[in-house]
Amino acid sequence: MLSIIIIALLIETSVSFTVVVPRDQTVAHVGSTVTLPCWISPPENAEALEIRWYRHDQFSNPVLYYQHGKIQDLQDESYRNRTSLTLRSDQSGGLKDGDVSLRLEKLTVQDEGVFHCYVSGDSAYDSSKVVLKITDPPVSSDPWKPLFFTLLICALLGLVGLILYKYRHKLTGKKPEDQICENRPMEKLTKEVEGEINIEELRKHAVQITIHQHYVSPDLFVSKDRNMVRSSKEYKHTGEGFPYKLYAFGAQTFTSGRHYWEVALAVPPNPPKNYWLIGVAKDGSFRSKDKSLTPSNGYWFLCSDGPNGFYTNSDPPVKLSLTPRPEQLGVLLDYDDGQLSFYNVKERKHLLTMSTRFTGSVIVPLFNPGVGDLSPLKILDCPKPVEPPVESSQPLLNNTEATPDASGATERVKSK
Repeated sequence: MLSIIIIALLIETSVSFTVVVPRDQTVAHVGSTVTLPCWISPPENAEALEIRWYRHDQFSNPVLYYQHGKIQDLQDESYRNRTSLTLRSDQSGGLKDGDVSLRLEKLTVQDEGVFHCYVSGDSAYDSSKVVLKITDPPVSSDPWKPLFFTLLICALLGLVGLILYKYRHKLTGKKPEDQICENRPMEKLTKEVEGEINIEELRKHAVQITIHQHYVSPDLFVSKDRNMVRSSKEYKHTGEGFPYKLYAFGAQTFTSGRHYWEVALAVPPNPPKNYWLIGVAKDGSFRSKDKSLTPSNGYWFLCSDGPNGFYTNSDPPVKLSLTPRPEQLGVLLDYDDGQLSFYNVKERKHLLTMSTRFTGSVIVPLFNPGVGDLSPLKILDCPKPVEPPVESSQPLLNNTEATPDASGATERVKSK
């Protein structure tokens, strides 16, 4: 009885095997020949075994069928004359060493997918899956041709871009970039425009600006009429840099049109302020206190930082030489054209223009009075330009009708 058990164990051991395939998928391109590796472990002579390669559930319609020592005629027609058994490597001993790898020629897109490698003996069988990935054929066997065509395409695109850039003003009808700067990751500026500025023309777009009741730094003092702001007496600036935290946002919001306001930077007999920051911001920027005050975060302004001079908040900042020091600053917001311009009202001079794109954003005025000056920062009521009298044959009426404000400005009310 013991001898029978030993013989049975020996027989079972001699016929037990595992079908092994690579873990990674096999990649080949259309039209090429590929080897799908498959072997049995432990190695043994596979010449007397049944070997069947098949796709999906096509067990009875195999890609290749080997039995009784030869490849049988039973085969999927789409693989006829395209398949054979081969060596998985130069060191392989072939069928005698248990190597049952498949050679597949003239690859097509339809060949992509799973191939089953099935091996069966008298009393044991096993199978594994090989994944085949099909790629597009290479453009050319000459490595210089793809490089040549790539360089040619780049040169043509560069030439077209140069032509479009040269004639961009005629195509778009826009002014040159030295007059209108477009927004980029780093802001560009239009610096001082020569000649005297018509302030009266700017004041046609004047709007009344006041400081918002709620969106003000707690370290600022604001007048009752909400048009004057300065640092509170209790505030002690300990840092060396400009006190950006002393923000004050305007109560008015803008989503279109042109809007102009003026700010007094000198209240006689005091000299002009040395520290101030004036510009605009996206509505809601005050909720992001940890963000840097950059155009990408919704801030555009001109800053006077005492001995450090004047600079904009572009990235990197642009220093300016403004002489004389402005006593009254004019600000023009052109929402539709994406421009923010600054003027020295007393000298009737244009200082600079920042350009960006406000589309889709709600814009509010931005003020910061700085610290260390005797003069506060005061928002002015711009005088209305004098309109020439219009002659009319109609008698004048004793009472006149009030016209609505066409500036496009609205005052914000903080939601509860």
